[in-house]
Amino acid sequence: MNKTSFVFNQKCAVDLHLHLDGSVSVKSARDLAEIEGISLPKSDEELFNLLSVGDDCRDLNEYLEKFALPVSLLQSEKSLEKCAYNICRELLEEGFIYAEIRFAPQLHLQKELTQKQVVEAVLRGVKNSGFKANVILCAMRSGEDNSLKNLETADLVKEFLNKGVCALDLAGAEALFPNEKYSYLFERAREYNVPVTIHSGEALGAESVEKAVEFGAKRLGHGVRSIESEKTLKILEEKKIPLELCPTSNLNTNIFKDYGDFPLEKLIASGIKVTVNSDNMTVSRTNARKEMQHLIETHNLSKEQVKALLLNSVDASFLSEKEKNDLRKIVENSL
Repeated sequence: MNKTSFVFNQKCAVDLHLHLDGSVSVKSARDLAEIEGISLPKSDEELFNLLSVGDDCRDLNEYLEKFALPVSLLQSEKSLEKCAYNICRELLEEGFIYAEIRFAPQLHLQKELTQKQVVEAVLRGVKNSGFKANVILCAMRSGEDNSLKNLETADLVKEFLNKGVCALDLAGAEALFPNEKYSYLFERAREYNVPVTIHSGEALGAESVEKAVEFGAKRLGHGVRSIESEKTLKILEEKKIPLELCPTSNLNTNIFKDYGDFPLEKLIASGIKVTVNSDNMTVSRTNARKEMQHLIETHNLSKEQVKALLLNSVDASFLSEKEKNDLRKIVENSL
């Protein structure tokens, strides 16, 4: 650790980009397997390796393969509620003050649940945990025609907006299924006036970021490849669109070679509001606190810079202004 570094252990962490199905811990997986009647490896180490990627992960497509097992464990209302509860309790115990947890309701219909039942189950788990969190519903990029499922997800965002749901997202294999295929979804979101964040600028470059902005995104999931175009950086700055950065995930998918290579300074110098997040706590073997610590140690961040990044997260959240003010006070008083 650099001698000027400090340990970020204050109870004021925030995560705006956290996938439910990518954050199923070993303990949680065993709880869910019992509910679903699925057998798992007896060894915790073997199970952890099934749920997470190692240093040899090749790209985003291989990374996404790790979701098959946790998704299979999340096919009943009871398991969805339990998983959401467990994740929120874990965040609370780790000193987090807020999170926005995302998932795709359409991935949890293998046992005849409806998307609405899926959403309601997750919201129950969040509510019962005692942790402050909201939920982002993901539409999915897919090779099959899932437009009706995606539009149903948008309908549910509208129905549950400000009742535990805070935004619509588009997730999945960006390079295989680019943003322009989903104009219908964002037309619906505009019609409903619901907040939108879009996974963009992760597996594809700056042009994907610009398309997401064109579609009305208020935030961008990752967005890190916007550094490939000064024009794109200028658009993000002028429109004040925050980025949900997930450094370890980007290393896992070989976008960057190490934390020192991660373009934090360039993004900040370009006037872009950046936030630091986990993406998938289990798949990437991390959480947003650890992500911040990696950046502290490899980019020599000061306590004031860490505070600024946390305040960025509060500002970029899909909370009301009053709720944001409450969180700002916690961050200000903690650092």
